[in-house]
Amino acid sequence: MVVYRSVGSDGYFLPFMDGTTGEESYSDGRYLDLPSSVDGRLVDFNYAYNPYCAYNPNWSCPIPPSESRLTVSIIAGEKTYGDAEGH
Repeated sequence: MVVYRSVGSDGYFLPFMDGTTGEESYSDGRYLDLPSSVDGRLVDFNYAYNPYCAYNPNWSCPIPPSESRLTVSIIAGEKTYGDAEGH
């Protein structure tokens, strides 16, 4: 997985796709903002969210890189909404 360090903070950004992408979650993936952690644990997928482009066709969002496309289904976090697709 590719994790990006946020500019101007100690946090990280993880764009990802998983086994739910395009079915139960947004077709272009979801995002996760990660705080820095002293114990090395970064990921809590319950906080995964849809990018702004899922709701507004005027937004352009980065697509997760191939290294961040999981074959497992992450059933946590924000899912898709019928009126959000097609933007």
